[in-house]
Amino acid sequence: MSAQERVAERRERVLAAAFDRFGTKGYPATTIDLLCADAKISTRAFYQCFDGREAVLSAVYNGIVSEAMSNVRGALDEAGDTPRDLVRAGLYAYIRYMITDERRARIAHVEVRRAGDPLLPERLRTVNEFAALMAGLMRDHTVIEGIDHHNLAIGLIGAVQELITTGVQGDPRCAEEDLLKTAEYIFLAALPN
Repeated sequence: MSAQERVAERRERVLAAAFDRFGTKGYPATTIDLLCADAKISTRAFYQCFDGREAVLSAVYNGIVSEAMSNVRGALDEAGDTPRDLVRAGLYAYIRYMITDERRARIAHVEVRRAGDPLLPERLRTVNEFAALMAGLMRDHTVIEGIDHHNLAIGLIGAVQELITTGVQGDPRCAEEDLLKTAEYIFLAALPN
């Protein structure tokens, strides 16, 4: 392997270790030393790949978000044209992607918040990206007088984020079908008939 290939391979090992650690033990409990031990690399090798823990969390988070957005867009492309069809397709694709591997949900909805200020711009960019997609669908398929579609979408996203967080970390946990039906109800209740 070339030096560049070795760095890329180490980077992938760190990302895999971080996905598991952040998704099971949490961001605060995950040190660089633990990531290095799990990835079987030295601290020096770690810093050839990443500037620190925030950079690793950012990379893991962005990978999750990118795949989630791709799943949602694919589901929307295949959905019917009614608001109910679009809501169901988009929500189900997103929620199922997140809860199929609870580590995704924990990283995207809990741990990225725990990282605080360094990742706040990325989290807000992600929320706004999903909100823009939803606001565009609302403008295309419903008429809502006097309400900013983007702000409504942000509020609905917040509700879904809390449902997912409770669904994977609550006690008792919410059953998948209940989670999906509740999220769908919230979205459809916000849209005019």
